Amino acid sequence: MQVQETPQQVSMLKILDALRRRKLCLLFTLLLVTAAFAFYAIGQADRFRSESLLTAQPAVPNYVKGNAPTAPVNVQDNLWLIREHLMNPVVLGNVMDEFRFYETNYPRTFLQEIHTQATLLWKAAAEALPFLRTEEMTEQERRQHQLEHLKSRITIQVEAADAFSIGFEGNTREQAMDVANRLGDILIERTSAVSEESAIWAAGFLEVEASEVKQKLDRQNDRIREYQRQASDLPARMATDLRFLETLQEQLHTKTERLANDQARRSAVLQEMRDLEVQGALEPEDKSSPAEVKLQELRTRLKQLQATYKEQHPAIRSLQVEIRDLEKAVTTTDTAEEKPRLEPSPSQLRYLALKAELEEIDQRLQSYQQQEKELSSQLATFERSVESAPQRDRTLTELIKDYELTRTEYQTLLEKQNQAQLDERLSKVNQSSVFRIVRRAPLPLEPSAPRRGRIILMGLISGLGFGMMLVICFEYRDTSYNSPDEFRESTDLPLLTVIPDIATSNGRSGPRERPNTSPLGIGALEKNHIVTLYDPRSIASEQYGILATEVLARLGRGSPRVLAVTSAAGGEGKTLTSLNLSIMISRIMEGRVLLLESDLRRPRLQEYLCLHPKRGLSDLLKEPEGPLEPYIVRINGLSIIPGGPILSEPLTLLSSHRTQYLLNRLRERFEFIVVDTPPILPIADSHILSGLADGVVLVVRAQHTRRELLRHALQSFRASNVLGAVLNGVDLQHSRYSYAYDYYATQYLGREAGH
Repeated sequence: MQVQETPQQVSMLKILDALRRRKLCLLFTLLLVTAAFAFYAIGQADRFRSESLLTAQPAVPNYVKGNAPTAPVNVQDNLWLIREHLMNPVVLGNVMDEFRFYETNYPRTFLQEIHTQATLLWKAAAEALPFLRTEEMTEQERRQHQLEHLKSRITIQVEAADAFSIGFEGNTREQAMDVANRLGDILIERTSAVSEESAIWAAGFLEVEASEVKQKLDRQNDRIREYQRQASDLPARMATDLRFLETLQEQLHTKTERLANDQARRSAVLQEMRDLEVQGALEPEDKSSPAEVKLQELRTRLKQLQATYKEQHPAIRSLQVEIRDLEKAVTTTDTAEEKPRLEPSPSQLRYLALKAELEEIDQRLQSYQQQEKELSSQLATFERSVESAPQRDRTLTELIKDYELTRTEYQTLLEKQNQAQLDERLSKVNQSSVFRIVRRAPLPLEPSAPRRGRIILMGLISGLGFGMMLVICFEYRDTSYNSPDEFRESTDLPLLTVIPDIATSNGRSGPRERPNTSPLGIGALEKNHIVTLYDPRSIASEQYGILATEVLARLGRGSPRVLAVTSAAGGEGKTLTSLNLSIMISRIMEGRVLLLESDLRRPRLQEYLCLHPKRGLSDLLKEPEGPLEPYIVRINGLSIIPGGPILSEPLTLLSSHRTQYLLNRLRERFEFIVVDTPPILPIADSHILSGLADGVVLVVRAQHTRRELLRHALQSFRASNVLGAVLNGVDLQHSRYSYAYDYYATQYLGREAGH
């Protein structure tokens, strides 16, 4: 006989069954967690949020008319600047002092006061414990903590490409509105002041830099003059040649680039003209005169110029005058000849425009090539002149070159200084041009936090999840048997029958079919769950009848038999099983059945039967040869010998020859003897009595007996005459086979399902 550790398979039915059996644990956890969340939600003070909307604009207005307007300000790119201005510790400190944060006592409800007092008590208790005690913060640390908390209540959110909102979460409606508006005003003031300071600083810095470069330029000029005075024999035209040489090199480089660009453009124009020729752009659509063709070319040229220049351009004005004169001449000719006027097609217009552009490109290419030749010739001449100069000429050249570089740097600084002065004047005039308030923060009507309904819902979900986790944890750690199938899967011990839980609806009594003939009242029988007497047709009684049939079939009826009933540990229902089984066997065998209580350490049979015997088995074992009648109690044809007075060490009597002698005497008088033995663990009484019996029945209680306990009991119990096990206390009403028992209750007993 073995008890195997079978892995518990998870299924939906098992989960639902576990939740049903442990519904109190789930419900208690759910209520406890939800109540904690609700207490926290109710204890939180109302907080209100208000937001002001601001927009960002370019710092300098755009005064130039053209096709390229100034790009708008992107708030996302300047978000770091906004945060830097608002989250500055100095700014937050001023706001905190201005509105007196952390000093005002705001109105609270009764529950909120309870929550506050509970929080204070918890903190005081935590401070009393050494391992939870925290160091007291200094004034500076407390100030920093308050600033961090104030910073967490400010939100900056981008609403559009050029708009953003500044929000604040306050303890009152007025505080949320006032602080949000104050933060917007502070941002505008600080950005305007910073822009003005930056412009002033830039102008001053550039002025100092320009002064230093001017002094450097004067010193270099003095050195050149001194060098020229000392070297009076130096040709005066040497410096001029060097400057011309650099100028010629720059001009040659520029001409080369323009020449390359025009050549690339000419190739593109030629290719497009070839494509237009293939499309039929050269096919004449009408017989136009040379004047009309010329007029069309001038109109095309005018459109090109208008796309590039304004109407005041001299070339556009001269071309318009020429077109008007030519139109008059064409109109006069057309009137004399009465010839209809046809407009050219778009492809022809494009072809004519490309043709005109090609002519201009050719003219520029010719001019550039001629200029390039001239510049190359001049450059070669000046290079030969410079290379032939002596070493002192080169020294003067280097001085002049440095002078020119310094002068260029000085001119650049002057331009930047002028621009900085312009920015300074603009920043003084337009101090509010960077950010502007579009909508001031309104007075909030409803609190934004805490969202008590959401917190309570989260508590409900958390409690449900935590409760299910506890149920699963308890179920995983619970190794008891919940159903007959689990018992059969985990052990090879035969299962004789399944006894329902008599305390549930499956064991409750219905209409009695026969009168009670026992000396006990119905109330005492029902209280002690002796179901075979107070409700003999119930499901539990029928299961005890099945157990009696199984036992008699396995032991046989040829000679007197002794059956020992035991369990792995106490509290599994072996005494109640022995009593109900003995009653059913006595009905089958029509008397001559004895129930012998051999648990001399803690006899319970007399409590179930409400007996107060003066003698029992403990007395009979001391005088086994004496008469038996004074020790026997009869109830409904069943003979019972109770345990008698409690013995501290009954093992000596049970292991002596007196016990064997007494059982032989009882076999001569009774046909069947049921011995209610003590548990297997942790005493040895049942080990001795099982060796004297013909068979042993092991009682296992569902949802009570653990598998490792049963395995340990069977390993220590070496009896070879174990008939099987009885699974006691099974909840049949919620099992897979409940429909069969409900059918029996309704169809055979005429009761409602579950009774």
